[in-house]
Amino acid sequence: MNGRRVKQIITVNLMVIPAMILLLQSCRQSDPDLLQRMAAMESGADPEAVLEGDKNYAELKSDIARFRKILDGKVDAAEKLGTYYKLIGLKYVDYSMYGLALEAFQEALAIYPENPNVLYYAGLCSARLYKTESSAVKSGQYLDQAVRYYEASLAVNNRFSSPMYGLAVLYVYELNMPELAVPLLEMYNTIQKSSMDGRFLLAAAHYAAGDEDEAVDLYNDIAEKTDDPALREAARNNRNEILRGGSDE
Repeated sequence: MNGRRVKQIITVNLMVIPAMILLLQSCRQSDPDLLQRMAAMESGADPEAVLEGDKNYAELKSDIARFRKILDGKVDAAEKLGTYYKLIGLKYVDYSMYGLALEAFQEALAIYPENPNVLYYAGLCSARLYKTESSAVKSGQYLDQAVRYYEASLAVNNRFSSPMYGLAVLYVYELNMPELAVPLLEMYNTIQKSSMDGRFLLAAAHYAAGDEDEAVDLYNDIAEKTDDPALREAARNNRNEILRGGSDE
């Protein structure tokens, strides 16, 4: 009973947020700026052309003063709700509850649609669900969704390495488009200079794209530079596998 009631309260809040979002954001700005934009909205004029003597200007000024506390309260409530969804989403991820995590991140995106971290986690959850979904149709939908979320995250922050890597993995191993992964991983490796995972994945992308020489060079470089014996052996084994394949043709 309590769970249903909490869900109902959250649903009511979310119904209010989309309709109010621009107005809620504006109350964080100066009153004169808010007043100018509201006056322009009422008159249909360019905000720069609205003057204090325009019709309804004084009334709008009075309304803004009256509703200021209400508006600030709604903004604060929206921020707290967004924080709640982000926190619960991360907690669900910790327990591999990717379906519930995805729902939470999608709710957070209704409030923070341009948050690159939330977009990344929505992509991560979608990719995990793609791997476990038994329905071929739903699995394909999750894969497409993962790509869109990763791309959206990078559109907001084009140096965010996590969605670069996630998207590259999908290009190489799921979508058979390794050539699209190469530039992503080259950028990733300039940002995450010490990442061996990024270098291994770039080598795999080159090999899958038919660039065997590039892949061999990368594996040689990894073997020379890593201090980890297991990684050195893996790089040499991958290199030798490519070279054996080349000699058999």
